[in-house]
Amino acid sequence: MDVIYILPTDGCTYVLVVLLLILITILYPRRRKGVPDGPILFPVLGNLPSLASKDPLKSFTDLWKKYGDVYGIYIGGELTVFINGYDAIHDALVKRGNVFSKRPRGDFHQITFKDPGIVFANGAIWKQHRQFSQAALNEFGYGWTEKTLEERINDELYHFLNTIESYDEPFDISGLMTLSVANVIAGILFGKRCEYTDERFVACIHSVGEAAKLFSHSSVLMSVFPWLIYIPGDFLGLGKIEKIREKPKQFLQHVFSWHSEFCKGKETRDILGLYRQEIDKGCNGQSSLFNETTMRALMGELLSAGSETTATCIIWIILYLILNPDLQTRLQNNIDEVVGMDRRPSLNDRQHLPLVEAVILEGLRIRPIAPLSVPHAVHEDVNFRGYLIPAETTVLVNLHSVLKDPQTFPEPDVFNPERFLDETGHVIIPKQFIPFSTGRRSCLGESLARMELFLCVTSLLQRFTMTSPLGSPPPSTEGVLGMTFCPKPFKMVAIPRTCDK
Repeated sequence: MDVIYILPTDGCTYVLVVLLLILITILYPRRRKGVPDGPILFPVLGNLPSLASKDPLKSFTDLWKKYGDVYGIYIGGELTVFINGYDAIHDALVKRGNVFSKRPRGDFHQITFKDPGIVFANGAIWKQHRQFSQAALNEFGYGWTEKTLEERINDELYHFLNTIESYDEPFDISGLMTLSVANVIAGILFGKRCEYTDERFVACIHSVGEAAKLFSHSSVLMSVFPWLIYIPGDFLGLGKIEKIREKPKQFLQHVFSWHSEFCKGKETRDILGLYRQEIDKGCNGQSSLFNETTMRALMGELLSAGSETTATCIIWIILYLILNPDLQTRLQNNIDEVVGMDRRPSLNDRQHLPLVEAVILEGLRIRPIAPLSVPHAVHEDVNFRGYLIPAETTVLVNLHSVLKDPQTFPEPDVFNPERFLDETGHVIIPKQFIPFSTGRRSCLGESLARMELFLCVTSLLQRFTMTSPLGSPPPSTEGVLGMTFCPKPFKMVAIPRTCDK
């Protein structure tokens, strides 16, 4: 016998149904007229179900193919606009950079990045600190002291390579790689190198990855349930983020104290010294946005951003070299011919090692470290390519869509360094190659990163052959998307090379 269920018909049930319908109506996100198209919206969640994928970058690419260069995604009730393809990104960041060079200033970003620096600052404070940082890097990094910086990088590589040679077992290179790159940045910022066993230094550098994981999770939660910020408890993980932020604060305070004592009465030879001069100008009555708070924020940003990104890129390149042993042998033969085994690689060798340069460029392309760049925003209603982008909307520029565009880079998922070499073997770089983004907010440390990439990759290949541990599967080329796009953890073996190979 079939069972027939009859819903109650009392007045309370009707009231509950009506209230539920009203609640769904209120919470159901709607696209404002004129905003970019996108997938179907779900109550409360917005477009989150459409993004539920093991490979979010593929999801964003699929949406690009379906909705065009500009589309809109709702995370909960908040609209995020994605700009895809070289032409659209160039239009936004270069041609209309005055509009699209802002950073989000919503509640979550204001709470999480409350100390002003460069990355998430806007207006005069960003402009002054950008100008200062560029001038300081030019003076102590890329300008007349470039030779000194090259020596600094090579000196750090000496410690890095010797540490690798001391390992008797397969190892994960990611932690050591990040500390080594961070030491180069620390030398430019503070004139100080830290030991790999320095607990404050290690905690500071590794806190970047910890905070990134929590930030990604918490920002989504707050977009869907913004009221969580007002209730007791730490549902958004802001307390955990604040505890993690204490680690770099403690390290920086230690370094600042050391710097004050060590550099007393000496000529300024680092960026921290220059910054303190700017603070002194403000104390003497000159208009300035430089103070102890902004100093800590800026130094922390330059240290963490410059370490995590460059180190991750080198790790990706190592991974692809392990997967391509024949290519690794070709590179080593080139290095043996140009550099030999008896001296350090030099930046002057770059022009004679185009294949090494091509491998680095392909590593930056196939696995861009910041595939969605750092979030941009518009602070006023903007009409862009026929769409309305409302004020205070977060804008993500999909660099991945450019670097994986088959029209520019055929077979984009294949690791093929030769795509950056012409018929005569010289390096060619198309205008669409923008792994460091473009426009006013492009990566400040691109030149330094390129120097480190060349010297580190060349030095590793000169001294070691890199392989997977015997009997272990090869490393995965799948990445993990957070604040940066990182490879999954893998172990490697570095076999020392000898003069007679």
